[in-house]
Amino acid sequence: MIEVRELTKSFGDNFVLRGINLTLEQGQVLVLIGPSGSGKSTLLRCLNVLEFPAAGSVTIGKLRLEFRPNLKPRKADVLALRRQSGMVFQSYHLFPHLTALQNVMEGQIAVRRRPKNEARTKALQLLAKVGLADKIDAYPHQLSGGQQQRVGIARAMSIDPEILLFDEPTSALDPELVREVLKVIRELAGEGRTMIIVTHEMKFAREVADRIILLDEGVIVEEGLPEQFFSQPREARTRQFLSLLMEQK
Repeated sequence: MIEVRELTKSFGDNFVLRGINLTLEQGQVLVLIGPSGSGKSTLLRCLNVLEFPAAGSVTIGKLRLEFRPNLKPRKADVLALRRQSGMVFQSYHLFPHLTALQNVMEGQIAVRRRPKNEARTKALQLLAKVGLADKIDAYPHQLSGGQQQRVGIARAMSIDPEILLFDEPTSALDPELVREVLKVIRELAGEGRTMIIVTHEMKFAREVADRIILLDEGVIVEEGLPEQFFSQPREARTRQFLSLLMEQK
């Protein structure tokens, strides 16, 4: 289970998250939508402790971290929580000097302390899973954007996380490459992977999500099941946001 309680984050005087509360059961997919600057990416980074919240708590599985003003959790506790989540970034963040195989092995060796032969076996399995069995020896510059993102997904899965976090995984891709990445994520959802996905792909969100959240100005405006959320949104701000998205198409 993933649980966030009263999570607050600010950059100086700018409050990006204002007391966020959410719960996600194992095997569920939560999709976060909202305008730019609403706090979506910051929320993901706080769950992975790439950003330190000012206050609140994050629970992933059996691990719980509390955050208070001027008091950071112990480094060992932060690292333990990070091991429970796999992050897929907007811009891939692959190591350019490592092959696809080595990129997927690296986290296993560094984070999980797996022997190289065991890490290699798992990396081969995961690259095959995302359709890249024939690209194991390719370096990032030899791969398309969609292929690089699929390596990133394999890398995130390689540490056996409790949850996968996707921060707009298709935003840096050309339109024709979006489909191949969304296909992999759909397959993961079908396997019962616990995921939180930030995306602007509304058709995809409707198909894959168990729940949808609209985040705006650091607060949860509305939360609901996909059918209700898109067909009969309760809040005026949700209706406005969805209407603007439709106008842009």
